[in-house]
Amino acid sequence: MARAGILLLLAACLLVAETLAASAPAKFIVLGDWGMGNDQQHATAAEMKKIASDQLASFVVNVGDNFYKTDGVTLEGKAEPQGGVTNLSDPLWKLYFEDVYNGSLKEMKFLTVLGNHDYMGNTSAQLLYHGLDDRWIMPSRYYTQSVPVSDSSSATFFFLDTNPFIEDYVTHPENTWMKEQLAEQDYKKQLAWLDTALAATTTKWKIAVGHHPIVSHPGSTLYKSQETVSMAMVEAVLKKHGVQVYFCGHVHDLEHSTDADMDYFISGGGGFGKVYDNDPEQMSKLAFLSKDAGFMVVDLDEDKMMATYVNTKGERIYNATVLPSK
Repeated sequence: MARAGILLLLAACLLVAETLAASAPAKFIVLGDWGMGNDQQHATAAEMKKIASDQLASFVVNVGDNFYKTDGVTLEGKAEPQGGVTNLSDPLWKLYFEDVYNGSLKEMKFLTVLGNHDYMGNTSAQLLYHGLDDRWIMPSRYYTQSVPVSDSSSATFFFLDTNPFIEDYVTHPENTWMKEQLAEQDYKKQLAWLDTALAATTTKWKIAVGHHPIVSHPGSTLYKSQETVSMAMVEAVLKKHGVQVYFCGHVHDLEHSTDADMDYFISGGGGFGKVYDNDPEQMSKLAFLSKDAGFMVVDLDEDKMMATYVNTKGERIYNATVLPSK
């Protein structure tokens, strides 16, 4: 396909909310920070398979950090931290994705965004994989998806690439891949797209998905600069247009925070759980926190959203109900 044709195709993916082939109400899993190949990733996947076998979910909202690596070499041949995949034939596609999310998960669509560890590898390979495996849904770095929630209505999901909004990644990139790929991104263009797309959306439910939190409990200077400061401009646009829910990962735990306008769910336990220090200001919005590895199961109909966190033991450790208007 000529370059002009590719650009037109990508533009269409950005502007048109394709409808996911799924039955209503919408039942799905929210999973993040998983691509490690460790015991906890496999334990989380095993519990996801039980959810799928019981027909409690029909697709996955994948909030990023899809592939981790511990070492490697840069484009210049220097040793430095690595992540993501190198290309379409990278063995991690099979080791961390295809061989893990199989069985009852084999037919599930993974509606995907990029995390910071993905930017430490070849993000274009993850975009191109969309055309090779029909389970991997990521037509562009940011896009919309319409999901049926009843026989007559749908929810609109806005999938974001939050990495360009994190100033620390631009000024202090973690490796050469991240430096070069973020230099090509325009966060102002994405923010304008989000504002326009939300303004044109008429569905009752508007749900945003990204990798980085807007609200989270870790109180370190690093996390405060990455989430609460850099993501504030995204939050302002979401609230301007009445987005009810934001799903994300990045923090390796399970969290639910809420304020007068939105509910914020972190599902970053797909590969492992972690204990962080606490920020009292952020903790004031916290409704639930667990360091467990695990994921979220969501049941979404026209009138309510029911969200449940599940750990690697199969325990339902938290439930929340969100209404389309507070």
